[in-house]
Formats: sequence, C-alpha cells, structure tokens
Amino acid sequence: MTVHCADDTILLQDVCAVEDAETLLNHVQAGATLIDWSGCTHLHTACLQVMLAAGIAVRGRPANPALARWASALLPAAAAPTDGDT
Repeated sequence: MTVHCADDTILLQDVCAVEDAETLLNHVQAGATLIDWSGCTHLHTACLQVMLAAGIAVRGRPANPALARWASALLPAAAAPTDGDT
C-alpha cells in the first residue's frame, strides 16, 4: 500500500498513482493533520491536487529529487518542533 495512515499522519510511499488519490482523500477527511512524503518516488497529479486542496502540512522531502524540486514549493511545510514540544 502506497498511502496509509499512522495516528494522524498520512504516509506516502513509493509510486502514488491516480488510484491512491481516493485513499489519500479518505485519510484527509478522517482528520489527518500531517502528510509525510519522504518515501514518495512518484506522485500522480491527482494526489497532488488532493494535497493542495487539503492544505495539510507536509513533512520531509520526496525520495525523488525532481519531485522535491517542483512540488515542495507548492505545499505547506510542517513547522519544525520547538524545545517545548514532545
């Protein structure tokens, strides 16, 4: 499975195809608050559209450098933890 949820974080792994957009949307609608795409090597534009519409913070950089270059600037980055965060 390339899109799954752990607690309130959606994890994107490997190739996220058009079929994964619905799963991604379901996790967003269920209340996920963060997307970690550090394991993502390909992101179909349908998945990107869900991510953009959701406005959820994104953690990490995709494993694919080209994807990281063009898509990272479009998505809200997760805030870095502060000393008081656990």
